Amino acid sequence: MSPIKYNLYHPEWKTIIRPAILERANNCCEICGVKNYVTGYRYKDGTFIVSEGIQQDIDYLLDDNKIVKIILTIAHLDHNINNNDYSNLKALCQRCHLRYDIEHHKETKRTKKYINQPELF
Repeated sequence: MSPIKYNLYHPEWKTIIRPAILERANNCCEICGVKNYVTGYRYKDGTFIVSEGIQQDIDYLLDDNKIVKIILTIAHLDHNINNNDYSNLKALCQRCHLRYDIEHHKETKRTKKYINQPELF
């Protein structure tokens, strides 16, 4: 995943807009409800379990799972980074944000692939 290019965002993104959306969401993902900055792991069904001790973590890791730290992101629901109307913004965990954007990512990948194809003739 490429780093976020904050210079493309509204000048008040980091100081006003992002904090306001996180506050509105009570610092939780607006889809699955997981809290910002918690550490734990997800079951295959998406259930998030907060890490509660080293033995529990070791048992989970031994089953080829990984422990993650949740960092909430702000999704532009219409995928337009210039549309910062609060009704177009939603606080999402990484998993929910990627799932929300999956079709957009597929289309963007197809478009870039098509544009970058060399001419055949």
